[in-house]
Order: sequence, then C-alpha cells, then structure tokens
Amino acid sequence: MEIHYLKTIVALSYFHRKIGPLVFYSYPKNILDKELSLKIANIMDQQFSEGFFTHSFENLKSMNYYFEIHSDWARGNKEMLMISIILDQQISLEIEEKISILCNEFSEQLQSNEEIYTAFYINDMNNFEEDDQENIVKNESLINLWVTNLYWNVIEYTREKTEEEKIGFLLKDKQIFKTLEKLSKGPIPLEWLREWFIEKFPEKDFNEIIETLDDRQFIFINQIGLVEKYVLLVKEVNAERIPPDSVIEYIDDKPELIELLLPKVQEYFSEYERKTKEDIKDDAFTLYQIMADPKKYNVLSELRNGLISKDKLPKLVSKKSLDSLMENIEFLKNFDVIEELNYNGETYIVLKTNLQITTAFPEWMRKLLPKESEPVVANKYLTKVKEGKETSKSRRSKNSKKRATPKK
Repeated sequence: MEIHYLKTIVALSYFHRKIGPLVFYSYPKNILDKELSLKIANIMDQQFSEGFFTHSFENLKSMNYYFEIHSDWARGNKEMLMISIILDQQISLEIEEKISILCNEFSEQLQSNEEIYTAFYINDMNNFEEDDQENIVKNESLINLWVTNLYWNVIEYTREKTEEEKIGFLLKDKQIFKTLEKLSKGPIPLEWLREWFIEKFPEKDFNEIIETLDDRQFIFINQIGLVEKYVLLVKEVNAERIPPDSVIEYIDDKPELIELLLPKVQEYFSEYERKTKEDIKDDAFTLYQIMADPKKYNVLSELRNGLISKDKLPKLVSKKSLDSLMENIEFLKNFDVIEELNYNGETYIVLKTNLQITTAFPEWMRKLLPKESEPVVANKYLTKVKEGKETSKSRRSKNSKKRATPKK
C-alpha cells in the first residue's frame, strides 16, 4: 500500500567561523533549495538563546531548536547549531509539542558525543592530520544518519495515514471490534443492539459508536415502518497474516538468509492454518493494535521494504528512541510478526509474517455464496519462494556465462 508523505524537511544548521550560519545537512536530499536554505540560516542568525521556537514565512512553517555543543576547535570552545523542521501544513499544538521533544532529544544526542563537533569541519579536512580526518568523515556520516532518523520520527506524527492504519485505529477499540463482530452474523434491530452494547460496554457511548460506523460506511440503518430500525453490516473488515513476499528479494543478495527464514515461515503458517475461528479473531484484534500504533507500524513498513541490521541500530538513533524501538521490536517478535536471524556474524530483523487488512461481504451474506477450495497458505508460499529461487539461480547462471565469454 502506497504511503503519501506530506512535504517535510529536516535541516541542521551550524555557525561557520568565517561565513556565518549555513545549513550543514538536510533530509530528504536535494529538496532544500538555495533560497530556502538562506532563509533557514537567517533564522539562526537571529537566535541567541538555547531552546525551541517557531517561525513562519510565506506558506511554510519552521519549528527550530537552537543549541550548542562543546568543541575543541571552535572559538570559545563551542559550536552553535540549530535543527529545523520545515512543513507546508498547519499542525496541532499537540504535534508541535511532540516535535519539540524530538528536537531536544536530537540536541542531547549530539551533546553526548564528545567528538561529534569534528563533523562540522568536513570542508576544511586538508588542514587536519590523518587521524583527525578519519574522525571528521566518521562523525559527518553519523550526523547525517541522525538527521535522517529525526526526519522519520517527525514523519511519524505528520504524515497522512494509510487506509489500513485508519481502519486499525478504529478497530483497536474493543467495543467497535465486538460490535462489528456481532453484526457480521446478520441484521439486528437497533434497540436489541443497543441493549447488548450497554450490557457489554456500559461505560461507552452507544450513539457515538453507531454514528462513527455509519460515517465510515461500515453499517446501514434501515427503517421499517414508522418505528422499527434495523442495523445492517455492509462492509466486514478482516485482519489476517500473509507470508512476507519481501523475503524473496533477499535471494540474490543473501541466499543463505532465505534458507534460515523459510523453515520458520513455513512452520508458522502450517500452525496458523490450524487455528480455530476464535483464535483467528483474537489474533486479528492484536493485528489491529499493531496497525494503529505508529511506532509498530513504522517498523512493519520498514521491514516490508527489506531487512534491518539490529547491530547498527544503536548508531542510528538516540538512547531513548532506541529503547522504544527495541520494545516495539520485542513486541512484534513475541507476536510472530518478525524474526531475528544471525547471518555472517550479524543479527538481522526480518519480516516473518506480513499483515493485511481487507474488506469483504459480511459473513451473513457470504453464506449465500458458493464456496471455493483453495490451496493452503504455507504450500502457496513455498511454491512462490521456489519459483523466486529458480529465477534467481537462472539469472545468476546467465550472468556467470556472460562474464566467462572472452572478448573478441
């Protein structure tokens, strides 16, 4: 499912001892034009005290955090820095507060590294000894990674949600999940449904739930005569697990990784197919929780695109972000969404089961349709992976032959 990202830029500026304020690095790359870069730098030139502040120009809004870090090479032994989040949209005060916290964490991340200041001398490397040059290059790469990580953390709060996230956010609430489950068995008089709901969820507002489901077009309220109303489920939502197609992409780069992962995926789906209907429903409720949680969904999205090296994570994020990330990784691991594999002395996080939300005819309507038998999921997945391996093997064989052919 495609994710639409609103235009957001993260830029780190610093005070160059000869030129003045400059943007050191921005992400996404090649988005920040020269004119906007100058405007951001000018904001820094007007700031004298550490802390968070906002600034608006034209149709853009910038949220900025000015701070200083220790430096052995700068006048006064300090580097003056500013991290900026540039948005083309209005955001709530709640999101602004969250971004302020992220900026503060970013500043603490830089301040905790005693040699990070060397990165800001990347354009003057020829003036330094070889050991210093290595530090400059290493720390410049590190800062670039941290800015990129900050960008994705900001996107977590500002991006437009996918449809599966929106559905997950709706069905993560037990009262909505159970109401839709109740309606999947067939039309119910509105008053009967109200009585059932109040008995099950006395602290919740029945009218608000019904209005929400009606607005989202999950239900239809049909009035028969002058008084009696029936509630009909017109769209049933299903959350299910499917084998992760993304692992097929590992075949070319890390074929041994497939050999480690494939038996685990097969074993899980062999068990999954034997789950009872109630077990599947309980599992679906967990899947909605995952879809609705931005941090867990971000991990899922990243793994849909490829594997993650667990060993490199501490270098990419702050300690606080790392603790949260590891907590979510452990959650997804415990619920069989991801798997950790050791390959060539490195630990990788890979997708073990992908998640999918689909909509369909309600159960009471599907009973009227003819049933079709389908091959089991584990067998279909094994066939698909084998086909991928054969294609990959054939491609490697052709490439090998091409390399072996001498030039005339």
